Amino acid sequence: MALLEFRSPASGGFFMMPETFQGICEVLERLYSESGCWLPEDLPGVIEKLEAAVRREKEMIAEAKARQREQNLKGAPGANPWPDEEEERKEQERVTFSMRVYPLLEMLHAAQKKNVKVMWGVP
Repeated sequence: MALLEFRSPASGGFFMMPETFQGICEVLERLYSESGCWLPEDLPGVIEKLEAAVRREKEMIAEAKARQREQNLKGAPGANPWPDEEEERKEQERVTFSMRVYPLLEMLHAAQKKNVKVMWGVP
């Protein structure tokens, strides 16, 4: 699969991996397509669904961290009360859905303000 290029008259373009966009399409409950367009009237719904997914992910990450802290404090089997630097580095380097969708959300917000479309396709 080739990279997908996202373009809009409202902002500069960017590229995204098709696998990332497939995940976004799942969140939007739409079929994946290598090219397409969201019209200005589509943007509020797309933005709303993506922002809701970002909120859910952040809540899930916070809950997981809280559970891990609780297990570490209780000394649960397999819990590590003092994670090493390598574990912490891996956690910080993990790329979340929120990070991956950020450039698209920025473009969608800019397009909504200017009432223009957002297009994507294989360059």
